[in-house]
Amino acid sequence: MDSSPTLEKRGRGKVKQTDRFALLTLQREIGSSPAAAISTLQSIASRQENPTRRTHLLSLAEQAARISTWTKADALEKLLTTLFKADPGEKVLLFTHFRRTLDLLAERLRSLDISFVVYHGGMDSAAKNQAIVDFQSGAQVLLSPRLLAKAATCSSAIPWSTSMYLEPMRIEQRVGRIHRVGQEREVRIYNLSARGTVEDYLLEILDQKLNMFELVIGEMDMILGHLSDERDFEDLLLEVWVSAQSQAGLRAGFDRLGETLLQARQSYDKLKEYDDALFGQDFSAE
Repeated sequence: MDSSPTLEKRGRGKVKQTDRFALLTLQREIGSSPAAAISTLQSIASRQENPTRRTHLLSLAEQAARISTWTKADALEKLLTTLFKADPGEKVLLFTHFRRTLDLLAERLRSLDISFVVYHGGMDSAAKNQAIVDFQSGAQVLLSPRLLAKAATCSSAIPWSTSMYLEPMRIEQRVGRIHRVGQEREVRIYNLSARGTVEDYLLEILDQKLNMFELVIGEMDMILGHLSDERDFEDLLLEVWVSAQSQAGLRAGFDRLGETLLQARQSYDKLKEYDDALFGQDFSAE
C-alpha cells in the first residue's frame, strides 16, 4: 500500500507525491516554453501503465516539438526594443530556470540588434566572471537561469516564467533582491504571461487581491501564515489546477483562491494594526 502523501482531486481520485512533483515540474516548464516540457512529458509517458494515457502524453510531446511560433518571445522582443529605444543605456536581467528555454531565448536575442551575455551553471568560473564584466561594461541584457545578485547594475528585470515560482514568497524575494542596497537607479520588473494560463491567474490574484508588489519584503510570508488551510500555497495552487475540468473551472478556482488570500491579507492587516496601536510603530534604535 502506498503511504506517500496525497493531494485530493475533487471527485477524481488522488495525486501521488511522485505525480505531484511531475505535475509541478510540468507546470513550470509549460510556463517557460513548449520545448522545455517535452522531456518531462516523455518521462511521465514512460512510467504510464495505461497505454491510452501513454499515447496521449507522447502525442502532447510531439505537439510541443512541432510548435514553431512563440508569442511570448515576440512580446519580449517588442518590450526590449521599446526599452532600448527609450534608453540605450538600459540594463536588463532576463532570467529563466530551464536551460532549454535559455538556449531558445539566446537564439532569439542573436537575431536582434541587442548585445547580450549568457551566464549559466555549465560555464567555468572565468567565463562566468567575464559575463558579469561584459554586462557591467557594455552588454544590454544578461540572460541567466536565476536572478544574480552580481547583476545589481540592471535597471529592469524580466522573470521569464512566474509559474516557476509557485510560492509567492519566492517571487517577492527575487523582486526584493533587485532593489538591493547600493542600487542607484529605479528598477522596473516586467512579468510576461500568456492570457488564460495558470501564471496569468497567479499574477492577477497576487497583484489585485494582495497588492503583492507594494508589500514590504517579508510581509507575504506573514500573510500566508494567516491562511486557514495549513497546506503550502504551492499545494493549494496545484489543487486548483488539477481539479479544473474546463477553462471556466480554472477561472472559478483561482477566484476562490484569490478570495482566500484576500481574507488572509485582511486578518494580517488587523493584527498589524493591533500591534502598531499596542507597541507603537518605531522599534529602531537611534
